[in-house]
Amino acid sequence: MLKDFKNFLFPKLCACCETALLKDEKLICTFCRNELPLYPNFFDGDHDLHKILYGRVLVNQAASLFYFEKKGIVQNLIHDLKYKGNEGLSYHLGEWLGELLVASKWKIKIDVVLPVPLHKQRFRERGYNQVEGFGKAIAKKLSATYNDTLLKRKSNSKTQVFKNRLARTEVVTNHFYVEGQAILSGKAILLVDDLVTTGATLEACYLALKTAGVDSLNIATIAVSK
Repeated sequence: MLKDFKNFLFPKLCACCETALLKDEKLICTFCRNELPLYPNFFDGDHDLHKILYGRVLVNQAASLFYFEKKGIVQNLIHDLKYKGNEGLSYHLGEWLGELLVASKWKIKIDVVLPVPLHKQRFRERGYNQVEGFGKAIAKKLSATYNDTLLKRKSNSKTQVFKNRLARTEVVTNHFYVEGQAILSGKAILLVDDLVTTGATLEACYLALKTAGVDSLNIATIAVSK
């Protein structure tokens, strides 16, 4: 009864539309769950991530949960995840995608799941990495190791500003680096992120990981831009 009274005073809200969730609803209301633009056939070789990263990153397998459009329902979801401290949402979405990955029977078995890292300052401001739970849930579903200590972000500026291929070396030098390179050499890596637009962040991570002997990547994201 006390719990019901607390929920009445402080109702849990949908991460997409901010309406009060019903008793059996979890994080996302039924209406929004049905309206979310799920990415179709994400395990196909024609995934949009392959197209975005073509010629820049050697991608083996790619997966995304949703399509992203500005002012769309997924933008609300990402905003709730990144700026409203909804850590449970991150793990929930990872479980969702992880189950789809298991069902799709990816050809390559994943050894290590790496999240795109936050800079220390951004981590202090936000309190958590928005893709941590996402990556951990996927790693658990795939029986892989989750590691958030190997890939590091050196700079706090936005990687997306580096859209010119001539700036690749500067991106790696100023943004990402790898600690414990021997651990990753020869391993099948799954890099996870929340949203992919230009692909600049993933490219920068890939170039840093190449120095650790990672020739190609498997990638999983919450959303990818149309």
